[in-house]
Amino acid sequence: MAEVLFIGTGDAFGSGGRRNSAILVRGKQRTILLDCGATTLLGLKELGVDPLEIDAVAISHFHGDHAAGLPFLMLDYLYAHERDRPLDVLGPPGVEDRIHRLNQSFSYDGNGQDRYAVHYQEYTIGKSLEIEGFKVTPYPAAHHPDTVPHMLRVELDNRSVFFSGDTGWFDAIPNNVGPVDLFISECTLFEEGFEFHLSHSRLKKERERFECKRTIITHLGAEMLSNTDRIEFDTAHDGSKLEL
Repeated sequence: MAEVLFIGTGDAFGSGGRRNSAILVRGKQRTILLDCGATTLLGLKELGVDPLEIDAVAISHFHGDHAAGLPFLMLDYLYAHERDRPLDVLGPPGVEDRIHRLNQSFSYDGNGQDRYAVHYQEYTIGKSLEIEGFKVTPYPAAHHPDTVPHMLRVELDNRSVFFSGDTGWFDAIPNNVGPVDLFISECTLFEEGFEFHLSHSRLKKERERFECKRTIITHLGAEMLSNTDRIEFDTAHDGSKLEL
């Protein structure tokens, strides 16, 4: 059995008052956080989640609403919830340097970081990383190239989750998702109109091509939130929880 808790389900603009992207996936004994947007630490605390529960963080790409919360989480581990075991951080190529520079820009770098180790691992498309009881396999995504975008398949306790990160439509998506237990798909737009994000109209058009047992949409923008009565997919909200 696995559990998925949506910490943040909004877009980069906090549309509808939703928090930035962050999804907690809990196994029997281990927990991984998919994305760590700027509002993640706030979300964890509002939902009563102990930050120390997190064993690993997997970043889909380097936009701030998906990665900028990591310095605050790491700072929390130094002073508020003192961490005494390593933190594993998985991310696109260059993740260690990016997070290091982000910490430096906030003047958070070097303040007692030796209290706990941070172990970084970089994605290679199609190559699985096994960490803390999870297997994470990265796939390509169609998003702003400078953010080094990836989709992520996560396997744990005989369950599987596929997370789209941020992406526009491309024809290989259904095959890449495959027959997983849960497909967590971004759906920023209601109608197509921007190449780097998915839309409700496209997902509806292509839904028969997917083999996943369940789809739930997240990363909802203002256009989606103004059409809630027309949405034809299960929709995640901040604090939504489901079992696999």
